[in-house]
Amino acid sequence: MVQEARASKIDIKTTKASKRAKAAKTKVSRATASAKGPKKPAKPDKKAATFRLDAPYATKVFVAGSFNDWSPVATPLTRNDVGIWTGTVDLDPGEYEYRFVVDGTWSDDPANTARRCNEFGTRNCILAVKS
Repeated sequence: MVQEARASKIDIKTTKASKRAKAAKTKVSRATASAKGPKKPAKPDKKAATFRLDAPYATKVFVAGSFNDWSPVATPLTRNDVGIWTGTVDLDPGEYEYRFVVDGTWSDDPANTARRCNEFGTRNCILAVKS
């Protein structure tokens, strides 16, 4: 946080010469960009998706899904005092499949009834992230 503040301070204290150089560079960049064609559309903003599971007797809970290549240990959840596990993942808009991994056992999200059959004979939960 301190480093960010210092960097901002440096950016604010630009000299007139550096402002002129930057303006000239911007003009060249704009000319080059227009020669290359139209700009690419902006990427949609990522959205925070919070996963929640009530599992007071669990010792470790993770969420695995299409957003983390189904890694059973890549996205751990955090337990609160009463045994509710939560974790937030920033996701691009779209549809994702996921399951919880509770103490090494793959589990459904009981709060999500949107499901799709998977190749293992069980069902994955569906999460739709809107833009």
